[in-house]
Amino acid sequence: MSCSNPSVSDVASDTAEKVYAAGYAADSSDVWIPGYWKNGTWNALANLNSFYDGYVRSIVISGSDMFAAGYADDGMGVSVAGYWKNGTWTGLINSYGASCNAYVTAFTVSGNDIYAAGGASDSTGVCNAGYWKNGNWNELENAYEAAGSAYVTSVVVSGDDIFIAGYADDSNGVCKAGYWKNGIWKELSNMYDTSCNAYVTAFTVSGYDVYAAGGASDSSGVCIAGCWKNGTWTELSNSYDASKSAYVTSLAILENDIYAAGYAINSSNICVAGYWKNGTWTELSNSYDTSKSAYATSIVASDRGVFAGGVALNASDVYAAGYWKDGIWNELPNSYSTSKDGYAAHVNSLIVVDE
Repeated sequence: MSCSNPSVSDVASDTAEKVYAAGYAADSSDVWIPGYWKNGTWNALANLNSFYDGYVRSIVISGSDMFAAGYADDGMGVSVAGYWKNGTWTGLINSYGASCNAYVTAFTVSGNDIYAAGGASDSTGVCNAGYWKNGNWNELENAYEAAGSAYVTSVVVSGDDIFIAGYADDSNGVCKAGYWKNGIWKELSNMYDTSCNAYVTAFTVSGYDVYAAGGASDSSGVCIAGCWKNGTWTELSNSYDASKSAYVTSLAILENDIYAAGYAINSSNICVAGYWKNGTWTELSNSYDTSKSAYATSIVASDRGVFAGGVALNASDVYAAGYWKDGIWNELPNSYSTSKDGYAAHVNSLIVVDE
């Protein structure tokens, strides 16, 4: 069994705050245009090739600079990793071959250093996990299988330590959850069945505590949401139907409270957006139609409220991008007014900045 990368995704709103929601929107030619909404206004970022897709996976504000990181198709069928700094693209070299795909899936800035984490494929199709620090590639070893793929979902710099979280294929093709601290892998055990997949999809460090949220599958194939704090697992229950899967996509810590955003599948097989605060579920309603699916892909908790970016299926059966602030949905319009693959637009990353 091989691993696929679960969608993982970050927003900054009212008169005294700025809400940045980054992702992509489909244009009239069904091309994904990378960009971000600032307080609801769309700002497109130039694709490498106007006929091919581009994606923003993470947005960061550092001082007066805005970074939007992700990847874009070059027109030759190759995904090129990189980031836009104040709208200008910087490509990141795939050390395994320019004709192989590479991706930035997590991004941060610490002091004068830029960390772009993700994956780079080699000529055999193996995805190698790693990160570019100031443009230089650092591979992160798959501790289980040198020829197996590994995937990055989060990067955190805390003091002198670099944490890169994700998952890796073992020799049997089972996904093992964990993180690399300064290049050394630490596995986070699947408490239900070690022969089943587990993933870290969100990660943060607060003081001396390390939080890794994600999912672990049981022997029946149900994905159970949860969070490892310093290696100890806490289950986040699906309050709709314990026999259905639930997923964590984003994590935030505010003082002593832990917020984990994501979605849970109910007994009607509808995905319901929401978040767990200290283990208690809060539903984020689909304001278009509660009988249709919605997903929370990012969360920010601050003294201004709880912001959760995501998508919700509207009356036209197209996923609209937006965010919930304290449970109230704010749609982020697609300036191109169309849809691609059932999505008008998609939010992957969200930050809130005080003015």
